[in-house]
Order: sequence, then structure tokens, then C-alpha cells
Amino acid sequence: MKKKTITSILLTLAVSIISCKKFIEVGPPTNQIASATIFQNEETATAAINGLYTTLSNSSLYFAAGGNSVYLGLYSDELYYTGTGTVIEDFANSNLSISNSYVAINFWSQPYQVINQANSCITGLKKSNLSQSFTSQLLGEAYFMRAFSYWNLINLFGDVPLVLTAEDYEGVSKMSRTAFADVRNQILADLKQAKDLLNPAYPTTGRYRVNYYTALAFLSRVHTYLGNWDEVLNSSNEVISQTSTYFLETDLNKTFLIGSTEAIWQTATGNLSTNTFEGFSLIPSTSATIRPAYPIQPGLFNSFSSIDKRKTNWTAQKTVAGSVFQYPVKYKVRTNTVKTEAQMMIRLAEVYLNRAEAKAHLNDPTAIDDLNKTRFRAGIGNLSAISGQPLIDAIMQERKLELFAEWGLRFFDLKRTGRLDPILSSMKADWRTTAALFPIPNAERLAAPNLSQNPGYF
Repeated sequence: MKKKTITSILLTLAVSIISCKKFIEVGPPTNQIASATIFQNEETATAAINGLYTTLSNSSLYFAAGGNSVYLGLYSDELYYTGTGTVIEDFANSNLSISNSYVAINFWSQPYQVINQANSCITGLKKSNLSQSFTSQLLGEAYFMRAFSYWNLINLFGDVPLVLTAEDYEGVSKMSRTAFADVRNQILADLKQAKDLLNPAYPTTGRYRVNYYTALAFLSRVHTYLGNWDEVLNSSNEVISQTSTYFLETDLNKTFLIGSTEAIWQTATGNLSTNTFEGFSLIPSTSATIRPAYPIQPGLFNSFSSIDKRKTNWTAQKTVAGSVFQYPVKYKVRTNTVKTEAQMMIRLAEVYLNRAEAKAHLNDPTAIDDLNKTRFRAGIGNLSAISGQPLIDAIMQERKLELFAEWGLRFFDLKRTGRLDPILSSMKADWRTTAALFPIPNAERLAAPNLSQNPGYF
């Protein structure tokens, strides 16, 4: 497994050099990289970290490359599927099997691949003789990536194996699941490490590698889903205070562009003809007979008022054979070799809504001011004179409209607020309470018999 780890890093470096050159700074050609010295040279150490971003974003509709947005949009109440006869229907029906290949590859194996690379980078950087001022940023990025990947895993699968060094993979056949609380605590510890190590400035031109404020913004998300309102407030305040760096785009059509002032972290596909995998997947081809693959559910579309600019700027429609389909167009580019858009990983609007919710729970009357930030931009006017549960309900509705088809945040919102069952059971004949968690892939359980299965899957 050690040889596989080194091979994985070297292969990833090669891909990062070829596919990410336009977006992030990479190291020298792979023929100059010797496995024993990867982390003893600044260029190759940086290339190893860049390889993490390549793994994260270079495969279409894997969890961090549009997969959460599309498949969790299907799994919840945001999108529906116009195709037939594929495992994608299992997501649309919220009826996953233990052999679903997308669950196994896109949502289980790929996060663990990122984790394994992050572990290798952490180990190598700690042993390197490079200066502390240089390695701190890279270590912070590796810790962040590990936390980011584990956060996705525990929210989809619950208890998952906690692997903290590359060498741990040698015992894969003996792995069992680690309690959710223990993995959560490790995520928070990793994010604290990342926050303490990362620089305030982005290490590259653009916002393609994470910085100090990325860690804070992600902590804002994590603590929101954990209900740690004081922590949400603290982390959100610091991000929002950076008014010269982060501010809401007044033009909705600029929100998802490269260099958006709202972007806290973006990633690039590295694909020559694809700006984002979400844009490629959600925008239909121009052929008159081809339907959008993932249209917006009528219930979501009808939730927008007629004057909501998000309805007119972030949705479009196509008529095929007399049927009208609405679909998301937050990303405007389906295919183009000119790069104008990048995958939005975390943006400021979410942080404002996180803070609004925290303030509402803490009875801070300025919560409504944060809520009105996105409402005002959307042209639907400000709310006033509401507090308590009506205010929290208004914030959740605003999250539904502002963050639709982004990162599966709607699914996670329904889950954390106890609304999965009442909403999805009325929409989906196959819905069951145990579907709140994905199945542990059967192939993983065959390789590691100590991995138990989630309830409801056989």
C-alpha cells in the first residue's frame, strides 16, 4: 500500500501539471520528481498539494465536482431525472442499493482517495527539512482537505473509518467504522489546525487554493449543521468583516464567474472544453429533441416569486415535444474552451445566511439584516418585524431559494432540521426514514468484513 500511495501521488502530480496549469501554479515535470524527495523540494511539495485539488475536482460529478449538487439535488426535492434505466434513477427515487456504483466511486472512494493523499502530504511535510514559513500553508491545505472530505463522508454515511496516516491503509481489511462523534471531533481539530496554519492571502492568483478565510467559511458551514451557534457567529463575523476582499456581486450573473467577489473558494475542472461539470451536466445540449437531464422540480420552481431575479437569472427553460422543462443556469457555460466560470465551493451568500440563522437562534435582532442581504439582491424586498421561529423559517426558505442546486445543501438542511421524512415521503413512493444515510458500498464491506451496514440496506 505504501507503493500505491507514492504511485497515486506521482500520477496525480502528472495530471495536475497537464490539466491545472491555467488555474493553479504547479511544480516541474514528473520526470524530475523522485518519490523519496517529493517533500524535500518546494516545487515538488507544492505540486503534491496541487495534486489534492486535481483529485478533488478533475472527475465529472464526483462528490466535489458537481456530484453533490446534481445527485443530492435529485435525492432531495430540488431536481428530477428525465432519463431511464440507469443507477441515477436510484438517486431520483431516493432508493439506493448497496451495489450502486456512483455511491461506491463518487461518494465513498473518491473522498478516501483525497484523504489518503492528504495523509501522505501531512506525513511528508512534517518530516521535510523545508522552512516552517513555507510548509505551514501547505500543511494547512492538507488538513483542510482531509476535514472537507470527512465532513462529506459522515453526512452521507454516518460512522465511517477514520484513517489518519497513509500507512493505515495497510490494515484496510481490518477496518471498522469510527463513531460519527469521533470523526466530527477530528474534522474540527483538522480545521483548527488548518486555520492556525493557513495564510490570509491566497497562495495563487485567483481563489483556487484555500486560505485562512476559506477555513473560517467552512467552519461556519460545519458549525451551522452542528447547531453550534456561537461558533457560527464567530467564524462568519471574521469572513464577512473582510469587506475589501469578499462582497456580494450585485449582478447575479457574475456570481459564479472566475474571480467573483463572492467566491471564497473555487476549483477548476482541468478539462479543456469544460468550465464546470455542473454547467456541462445541468445545461442541455442545443439539439431540439434532447431534454434537460436534470430539470428543476416544479415545487422548487414555483417557490420563486415572479419578481425574484434568481428565477429569471438562475433558471432557464426548454420545450421538447410540447413539454416545458425548467433547469438551473447558475453556471451559463456548457462547453467552451474559453474559461470564464469555475466550480463554486464556498461563497459569501452562504456565510451571510449561516450568520443570520445563528443570530436568530441567539435572539440577535440583526439576524434579519443578514437575511435581507440576499433578498435585496434578488429584488424581492426586505423583511421586517419578525423574530423567533417565523424568522428562522424565513431564513430556511431563503436558503432554499439562494442555495438551490449547490452542494446538496438543501438535502443537508432538510436532514438537520428533521424535515426529510415529511417532505420526501410525500414526493417519493420509495422514501424511508433510513434513506437519510447512504448504504456502505458492498464492495467495501467485502474487502473489509468489519464494516457494518447502515440500517435499511441488505
